[in-house]
Amino acid sequence: MTIRLEQPKDYREVENLTREAFWNVYRPGCTEHYVLNQYRNNPAFIPELDFVMEEDGKIIGHVMYSKAEIILDDGTSYPAWTFGPISIHPDYKRKGYGLKLLNHSLEAAKNMGIGVLCMEGKIGFYKHAGFDLASKLNIHYHAEPRESEVPYFLAQELIPGYLNGIEGTYCPPKGYMVADENPEDFEAYEATFPYKEKAFNDEQLPQMCQSCGMPLNEKVLGTNADGSKNYDYCIYCYKDGAFTGDFTMEGMIDFCSQFVDQFNKDAGQNFTKDEYKNLLRSYYPVLKRWRLPADKLPHAASPLKQQLVDEVNALNIPGMPKIDNLFIVQGEYINKEYDINGNKVKLFDDNANYWGTQVPKQGAEERFFGVACDEKTIVVSEYGKDCADLELVMIKRR
Repeated sequence: MTIRLEQPKDYREVENLTREAFWNVYRPGCTEHYVLNQYRNNPAFIPELDFVMEEDGKIIGHVMYSKAEIILDDGTSYPAWTFGPISIHPDYKRKGYGLKLLNHSLEAAKNMGIGVLCMEGKIGFYKHAGFDLASKLNIHYHAEPRESEVPYFLAQELIPGYLNGIEGTYCPPKGYMVADENPEDFEAYEATFPYKEKAFNDEQLPQMCQSCGMPLNEKVLGTNADGSKNYDYCIYCYKDGAFTGDFTMEGMIDFCSQFVDQFNKDAGQNFTKDEYKNLLRSYYPVLKRWRLPADKLPHAASPLKQQLVDEVNALNIPGMPKIDNLFIVQGEYINKEYDINGNKVKLFDDNANYWGTQVPKQGAEERFFGVACDEKTIVVSEYGKDCADLELVMIKRR
């Protein structure tokens, strides 16, 4: 086994290795190979710490390092560094190769005068190389509440005393988000590799919709223009290759804040609506949708949706405000039982998607109207908190 610096002739082999090593590990699919492809020309890239590991003449491992920074509480920048992706070919994992490569690179980094490393990873592995929770060094993660002890955000002083008691927030190098910032370029690059199936698994980090922040799983995935699954967005936010609502970030926050009671129930919290909005304002800026420039945000321009909006408003239901948008809702979440002429009846298909929305009833505290539509039918319901006292207001055949 040998460890040496990466050479240009290694680039494609290393990128393929990185893709194999990370596929479906932290998320469905991966982007680490594209980060590496783009990062070699980044000014923050450190070529002296760009190592490959070989076994029997075959590259089986790779690691790269980068400059980063910690933003102190007074707004000034304090030098920091990071590393990754670090990749070991799947055939060689859990055999000690990763730790050998990491320790070799850490020693080289220390000899270069690098004082502190911050990174995202699983502490079960990285603790063996001296890493611990970054919060123990008073370094906070930019994408989590400041008071959180983030279990995947780790740090290590390579030079004891380098931090000298500072406190601040770690900001990862911008180039690590390149796949999110240039989705078309990433997809074109990814298409040059053999096809691999994306999938969720229990070992991955929690996956959130990169528009509204709701948890993602196979059942709520959005869809691309070709009908394939989109692993970044939920079906409520993204359908057929476009966002279902033309929101600003503040507009999305305002819309999602109406579901604060459900959030409190699921998370065991007791946020007021304004407190929940402030929580979303601190969280949304890290989501992919809100980091993209306006010209990279395709919005749905569905003639059917606009027709449905107009038809719902034309119903003039007493106490129901005018709606200005409809969103994708899944049948299984709205397919409640109605009491119709003494019979329990369900009106929707669990496996179908509908255009829908919820609006508060005017002049009635904690009463709501729910709208669900498709090409054939408009259904309007009224209910209380947690869908209590559900009533069918109207069915209109189109």
